[in-house]
Amino acid sequence: GRVGSGKSTLLRLILGLYQPQGGTIRIDGVDIRQLDPTQLRRNIGYVGQDSTLFFGSLKENILLATPHLDDADLLAAAQVAGLADMVNTHPRGFDMVVGERGESLSGGQRQGVAIARAVVHNPPILLMDEPTGSMDHSSEETIKRNFQEFGAGKTMLIVTHRTTLLDLVDRIIVVDNGKIVADGPKARVIEALRQGRIEKSS
Repeated sequence: GRVGSGKSTLLRLILGLYQPQGGTIRIDGVDIRQLDPTQLRRNIGYVGQDSTLFFGSLKENILLATPHLDDADLLAAAQVAGLADMVNTHPRGFDMVVGERGESLSGGQRQGVAIARAVVHNPPILLMDEPTGSMDHSSEETIKRNFQEFGAGKTMLIVTHRTTLLDLVDRIIVVDNGKIVADGPKARVIEALRQGRIEKSS
């Protein structure tokens, strides 16, 4: 069915930010309209393409929505997000000032902060929209390795054009012009794409 015109619409539907034009969005078989939106989002880690950072410390930016978490959670999130080396080599560590809109960080580091925010409360569901889009190859490989461990037993939905991230998934859904044109096990969909058996939506 139609999931919307933007490639990120599915993520917003799952977060309950948009209402489906038809059908239902279910988590564990339950229509998300039957769930408290606060409880739903508490169990989801979301990484958008553009993370909004504010003037303050790295720690404050990571713990933005979860200030009650302790330093062990913060350290674990930084490790998953590939920020540990940056933190360990900076004289102020997590107290480093990131600047307005994260101006003192590179694009890849800003994405790292967004990833750390999403994983710091160890959610069972992760929704990620081009999570490594601004990262170089080395940083992306680090994130992939970390998520292969961190993502075990979790549901991860990744919107991406980077085929390297497909190593993290079991199932591929191909969306073209807002329509699902392929959906199935990774190996089968990749083979169909290689053979040109998946047509674009009209």
